[in-house]
Amino acid sequence: MPARPGLLAVWNDIAAEDEAEFNAWYVEEHIPERLGVGGILSARRYRDAASPLSYAAIYDTEPLATLASPAYLERLANPSARTRAIMPRFRNMTRAACEIGGDFGELRSPGAVLATIELDGARVDDASSKLEAEAAVGRVRLAIPDAKATQVPNPEAKMRAAPDRLPTPFVLLEGHDEAALRAAAARLEQALGAPRPARVMRLILARGA
Repeated sequence: MPARPGLLAVWNDIAAEDEAEFNAWYVEEHIPERLGVGGILSARRYRDAASPLSYAAIYDTEPLATLASPAYLERLANPSARTRAIMPRFRNMTRAACEIGGDFGELRSPGAVLATIELDGARVDDASSKLEAEAAVGRVRLAIPDAKATQVPNPEAKMRAAPDRLPTPFVLLEGHDEAALRAAAARLEQALGAPRPARVMRLILARGA
């Protein structure tokens, strides 16, 4: 059986005085650097609809092993001067290397809106049918964080003021109609017993390798 595709998800806050440099670093250096690693297929950045100083970055990959490859580990081991300057200013960092456990819907280009729903891990096994039922929103995926793949040697993580949080399994809903996406997220929250409401974010950048 072919290996499932992977995904790297990152959420963090940034202070207002650091926001301009944070965004410039992402666009000018960090995303081009990551897309230069073989097996990282695309990068998307989002801003939280409710908290304008909260951001997310989602990287689609070939199999999860991409995030433990020599090329990727080399990037982590050799952060640039600009990376070393910005990393200590990340706040409330959540980061997960994930395997995709299910992928439903016809949308494959970036959706304008993304909602994420963290799940109680016990609900993952029976999630697929419920996710597929919401595929009309655009695209619905189940991401299963892998602690070992997330915690590969990573000097960048040591630069941040607090340890990164590893999320529970989560659902990503992508689409272009924010109202429809929010409604689908609300249904899934109830059906899957989500411990907290979905987080809704709007696309600000999408690039492919």
